[in-house]
Amino acid sequence: MTQYFFVDESGDARLAGQASSSRYFVITMVQLPDRVSLRPLVHLRKVLHLSSTFEFKYHTASSAQKDRFFKDVLTIPFRVRAAVLEKVRINTQCRLLQPSELVMELIISLTLRASQLDIANDVLIIDGAAQAFCRQLRVRFTERCKQEKRIRPFKSIIGANSRNEDGLQIADMMAGAIRLHAMKISSEHFYCVSPRIVDIWEPD
Repeated sequence: MTQYFFVDESGDARLAGQASSSRYFVITMVQLPDRVSLRPLVHLRKVLHLSSTFEFKYHTASSAQKDRFFKDVLTIPFRVRAAVLEKVRINTQCRLLQPSELVMELIISLTLRASQLDIANDVLIIDGAAQAFCRQLRVRFTERCKQEKRIRPFKSIIGANSRNEDGLQIADMMAGAIRLHAMKISSEHFYCVSPRIVDIWEPD
């Protein structure tokens, strides 16, 4: 059965030391059994008196919206994988990568950490990804899978607008919570969903 993996990020992929560069960069991959509007989030928008098209985003949601989201989201069957990159620990090879290349490398490595039984011939949906990015990512996945003799993890890699994808909104909220936890600012929301996190990878 096809599974859907929704990818979003928190922070930015620019190298540490550049203007406005964040210390931590987080990528989350949320696994869901379907690509549909999620009933608990539809209900939550109504309860909070929000528009039916309201987009849950961690950095713009109010404290009350976040608290209720992280409670209600647990009624949804999802799993989370995350890459938490502390930029001061980046190795020399990664420092040579452009931001888009770094994102690709993190997505590929995070995916291939999973068992082939968990991710195989599924669908990857990336927030805001252009077609060119998706094509290049597909090529790099093919190369790495040949090197590692792995089954192809994704039969399709596409970009999508998070406004129209509840799965991407969950990925955004997870990324924000995980990044604040890594920064030691707040861990409340992280601990709410920690039972759903199957992998947290800290690359160096």
